[in-house]
Amino acid sequence: MNQNFRSFLAALAAVLILVSLEAASGLVVMGGFATGDGPPALPPMTLLTDLNGSITDLDGHTVAFEDLRGKVVLINLWATWCPPCMAEMPSLQNLWKEFEKNDDIQVLCITTESADEVRRHPVSRDLEMPLYVFNGPVPAELQVDNLPTTFIFDGSGKVTFGHTGMARWDDAEVVAYLKGLLEKRD
Repeated sequence: MNQNFRSFLAALAAVLILVSLEAASGLVVMGGFATGDGPPALPPMTLLTDLNGSITDLDGHTVAFEDLRGKVVLINLWATWCPPCMAEMPSLQNLWKEFEKNDDIQVLCITTESADEVRRHPVSRDLEMPLYVFNGPVPAELQVDNLPTTFIFDGSGKVTFGHTGMARWDDAEVVAYLKGLLEKRD
């Protein structure tokens, strides 16, 4: 086979893999998102605002977990080396844009990598939303075995939903779920 044909086949295989991952991610959110049925088990956590520690975005703005009191918060744990994490980033950015002007709903994408590692990765240039790194040790309640893992916290700081694996976070069902948590808070 000539080199051009091999390159074509490689590109075609990559597109097919991405299309099948995208289709699978749509299924993740459908059927049961609002109820939170099924794995993963939610972490044994008191309240998000009781966690020790803070996160910092790539511009140096720090957020302490205690500063999130009263807010509906989606925390996405991710890494630059994680293909499913990278695949779901556009939907997380769309969700962030949906609530960008609403300070009562926060979409926080946090990695254990250093800020320099994240800055060197193209994702830091491709996205408008802030990306966060942990300051100091990761709270035990947020230490996970698999990435991406996402948790949603209600206005009282309790975990209401957890999911491991990629998903379409900008799906209308997710947006409605977050808005519903905000309404319950009021």
